Amino acid sequence: MVQSLVLTGPTAVGKTALAVEAAERGGFEIINADSVCFYRHFDIGSAKPGRAELEAVPHHLIDVADPLENYHAATFLKDCLLKIGEIRARGNRALIVGGSGFYLKVLRFGLWDAPATSEEFRKTLEGIETPALFERLRAADPGHALKTGPSDRYRIVRALEILSLSGKKPSELERSMRREPDPAFKLFVLDRDKAELEQRMRSRIDAMIRNGWIEEVESLLKRFPESRVLGAVGYAQVAAWLKGAPPKGRKMKPGLEGLVEEILLAHRQLAKQQRTWFKNQQPEAEFLLERDAALAKEKIMDFDQ
Repeated sequence: MVQSLVLTGPTAVGKTALAVEAAERGGFEIINADSVCFYRHFDIGSAKPGRAELEAVPHHLIDVADPLENYHAATFLKDCLLKIGEIRARGNRALIVGGSGFYLKVLRFGLWDAPATSEEFRKTLEGIETPALFERLRAADPGHALKTGPSDRYRIVRALEILSLSGKKPSELERSMRREPDPAFKLFVLDRDKAELEQRMRSRIDAMIRNGWIEEVESLLKRFPESRVLGAVGYAQVAAWLKGAPPKGRKMKPGLEGLVEEILLAHRQLAKQQRTWFKNQQPEAEFLLERDAALAKEKIMDFDQ
């Protein structure tokens, strides 16, 4: 069977750097599976590959959608499979890289039989704060709410939409999906010691701010204020800070220090959710960086399609 390799791990673990080095030496082309990197103009806060990385290895599915578009999981699945075919036709191998668990789950387990999105329904939820929507979901489908988390507004709205339009719980639809991952996709998971990963998060946040992240978000708020991508981890915290909207339920430190702490907290929560997801995904191999970096690169390069 022809197979493709999927490389994932929590935010800031070092997926891109390791993937580029292994891909450059192993004849791979990289397919992006990070949900924010799909979108044009969301550059700094998404940690998109830099010019040197893009020149070293061909990358796909980066900057394929405008900020006001909704790049659906079904679109990603179609585009990803198309790119895999094109890469193989060139005699190369596909390395799918990203930490967006939902998109990787669609790739390996397929799509739900769920109703299409409804702008009419979504308009009825505008103006209702995310915590209130989450409570609705938790009351209706506690199992799915636990997986979604309280801050992912897009997925919360989508779950409520499915409930309203189909009368079925998302958790019921999920149970109808395949139990075993598609053997065409093998999953490698990277991780680090928690303290080390948090330090990497902080260093990356500091570097992003130095490189103009706040100015980037300021521009995006002016040009695309309705973009749902502004609700992504990191972007949401910067946008709220620029609007003078402090978090509810806790006191925020003043100035830039408070912003950095809010972004770091959001990234820690994201990493925790990602790790929970990895545990249930039946990975082919797991690697702890930096200890296993050489082994991970060797296993990627030796991957037999």
